[in-house]
Amino acid sequence: MLVAGLALSACGYRPLYGQNTSAPAAQQHLESVNVKPIPDRVGQMMRTALTRRLSPRGAKSSHAYDVVITLDESVTTLAVERNAFATRANLTLSANYLLTRRADHATLTSGSVKSVASYNILASDFATKAAKDDSRNRAIQDVADTLRTRLAIYFQGPGQNQPPLKSGTVRP
Repeated sequence: MLVAGLALSACGYRPLYGQNTSAPAAQQHLESVNVKPIPDRVGQMMRTALTRRLSPRGAKSSHAYDVVITLDESVTTLAVERNAFATRANLTLSANYLLTRRADHATLTSGSVKSVASYNILASDFATKAAKDDSRNRAIQDVADTLRTRLAIYFQGPGQNQPPLKSGTVRP
């Protein structure tokens, strides 16, 4: 155990949620990220979910960063019966994000996140709609968790000290 701990510390491993004395904690940066409004109801739900994950203690009055998110939702039917009726579907929610610094509008990081949630297509239209809504909520929660993690990794990692991205490039 001691040797494994020394090996991990030698390679630059740092716990994402731990305190780092040489740089501010990632959570302080996350709390200063403003999630720009996203169109449509799904966008509103995504913005709320992500804002709650970034600032669990409530929104700050001043923000140092903006994150712009564009969403794309699609449904693919699966498990087609002999009578040509589908009994299962996958709802895919894709989010492209762009983190910018407010002070100089520099692009810091960008990327995309995708989540797939399945649901049953039932004989009742109401039951199918409820199942689809539930799968959409699960996909939104999954994408919001992944986005929060990606932003936390950016703020905790060496990318924090790198120069802003040039137009058209993506930093992992």
